Amino acid sequence: MLTELTLQNLPTSDQRLDAMFQAFDDLMLVLDEDGRILDYKAGSGSALYAFTGRFRRIKFQDIVPLEVKKKYEEALQELKNGNKVVLFEYRLPTRTGDIWYESRLVPFTEGQSIMFVRNITRHKQSSDSELTLAYDKTIEGWSRAMDLRDKETEGHSRRVAQMTIKLAEFLGIQGEELSSIRRGALLHDIGKLGIPDSILLKSDKLNENEWSLMKQHPQLAYEMLNPIEYLRPALDIPQCHHEKWDGTGYPRGLKGEEIPLAA
Repeated sequence: MLTELTLQNLPTSDQRLDAMFQAFDDLMLVLDEDGRILDYKAGSGSALYAFTGRFRRIKFQDIVPLEVKKKYEEALQELKNGNKVVLFEYRLPTRTGDIWYESRLVPFTEGQSIMFVRNITRHKQSSDSELTLAYDKTIEGWSRAMDLRDKETEGHSRRVAQMTIKLAEFLGIQGEELSSIRRGALLHDIGKLGIPDSILLKSDKLNENEWSLMKQHPQLAYEMLNPIEYLRPALDIPQCHHEKWDGTGYPRGLKGEEIPLAA
């Protein structure tokens, strides 16, 4: 709870605000204009920090990582510029994994501010999972659209992805690396979207110029997907799946172990 000293210094108009503080079940810090911790309250359900009295009079920015310090100082400046509420998020590493926090900085009494700190890890994980699912559904849609362009190879990308995943699992690949391999396999021929139908669907043998254009599809895939940060870990397969161990493949002529394992 907030100490008696702090409560005695509160203007009468802020007593209702203090009642709200008592109901807040995470972490709150009372900070002076330089970021020194004047007081704090950690709710009974909070496992956010192991704050003890020794942190009083210590600057908040001196006990957090540099990235968090910068975000706090930017938020504090926004508050001094007249903003009533400033929100910032940050991530802190722990032995059991990263934990995400949301901090809301609000003005309090003159020269002081209150920081409400909330653990948002579950929300972040849920949001990330939903976003990943949406991305993967989009990738599957691209893959189906690509296969439907050529009826003779319909389902090819899906079959390639299934076989690639089985092989990767046999090699002991798992987790996010396995997910990236699946995405890369589904999109391995995405560059063919840049190849004219007259070449892609030609029933006869391609002439030299046509074959030269066809061989550009791995590089076209790279140029299409590289701007999408989410897909960059999956680029090895679309770009390098036509490389050969003896160096006679394309587009880069990689040889042996120069070829990425995923490809």
